[in-house]
Amino acid sequence: MRRISHSFFVATAFGLALLPPAASLAQNQPPPQQVTQAPPVGDLTITLQGLDQRLLPIAIPALRGVSGDGIAAVISNDLRLSSLFRVLDPRSFTADLDAEGTGINAPSWTSVGATAVVKAQVTGTADNVRVELRVWEPGRPTAPVLTRTYGPGSARSVAHRIANDLIEHYTHQAGVFGTRIAFARRGARGRRHVFTVDCDGENLSQVSSGRLNFTPNWGPGGLYWSSQTPEGFLALFRSGRREPVLRADGLVMGAAFSGSRMAVVLTRDGNSDIYVGSSDGSDLRRLTTDPGADISPAWSPDGSKIAFVSDRAGGPQVYVMDAGGGGQRRVSFAGSYNTSPSWAPDSQTIAYSGRGSGGSDIFTINIGSGAVRRLTEGQGSNVDPTFSPDGRMIAFSSSRGGIFVMNQDGLNQQRILAGGGEMLRWEPR
Repeated sequence: MRRISHSFFVATAFGLALLPPAASLAQNQPPPQQVTQAPPVGDLTITLQGLDQRLLPIAIPALRGVSGDGIAAVISNDLRLSSLFRVLDPRSFTADLDAEGTGINAPSWTSVGATAVVKAQVTGTADNVRVELRVWEPGRPTAPVLTRTYGPGSARSVAHRIANDLIEHYTHQAGVFGTRIAFARRGARGRRHVFTVDCDGENLSQVSSGRLNFTPNWGPGGLYWSSQTPEGFLALFRSGRREPVLRADGLVMGAAFSGSRMAVVLTRDGNSDIYVGSSDGSDLRRLTTDPGADISPAWSPDGSKIAFVSDRAGGPQVYVMDAGGGGQRRVSFAGSYNTSPSWAPDSQTIAYSGRGSGGSDIFTINIGSGAVRRLTEGQGSNVDPTFSPDGRMIAFSSSRGGIFVMNQDGLNQQRILAGGGEMLRWEPR
């Protein structure tokens, strides 16, 4: 039986991506025009245009009250990251905000191009903030189009709820702000830890201890990750629990969850294979038996399929199989080194990182049609994509210097956190 190769094991299973030096490109620069190259299977589509300028122009003046400025800033940042709104510059506002209160003088907002205006009265501080929200549209100013009351809660949590409700009001699908992204990060003296950060880049928190920690993922009861044991193996741990969830001779890594089911990589026979069982580590059943190394399982949101990475064709590629292990088939063909699959909510689209001549970039593929889209190019190396729970955003790690988010078309790329990050996983809603 062929054992996992050292380079594949280190670069892919442990997430030690070999990234070239970062290109000195401006932050938020959209992908440049690209030349379409047809892969052996399916169609490759390249995003050519810049961010659609027909975003909803929204005005968010400073909200009334002690915490109003901070809440307005968080809402504005959330809406910018969402790629759904064009947040107008407050310096352009001509309205008399004191005279308006929580109402509006429609001509003042029409003149600056606002389609929607967010007004609110904020009371309380710390974790006891309350907000009376009024959203106006200058084109129909007789009454607010959205009226809500929030709190008590922290200023940040209330601001995220307001942003999510604004997104839902205009798109009929709530936003995801307030959710977290888990990732691993290298530390001093060869250490590696698991962290979480809010999806807008705030509240960075280390959640692991020990020397080496890898492959975080969200599951029942919290966050799971693999950590090195004193014997030199990797066992599976969960936040808030001291003892391992699963320990075995060899390596336990890459756990992924669908309800109470867990897919996980074990090296029981000296080769990396994918097993499925209960989330507590019981009733494990082996799904892959190929001599190649099979790692990085990811459940489709509907629970019917598992994507994974295998080098059974000579180099790492993305494969898909039924949840029971049948129907194993390769789905990535463009690129020679394709890893880190992440499903979109439609259970048909997978984001992954692929390495070409210019470094690694983020791609998506429709597993039904085989159509491939390249979302990054000429912007350093970009790896470890993870879809947001609503499918509108993708977070990824870039050699440009940190964790970035972009929309599902590869546009509006913005750095949310400086520093390294590997093996990203977005928290489910």
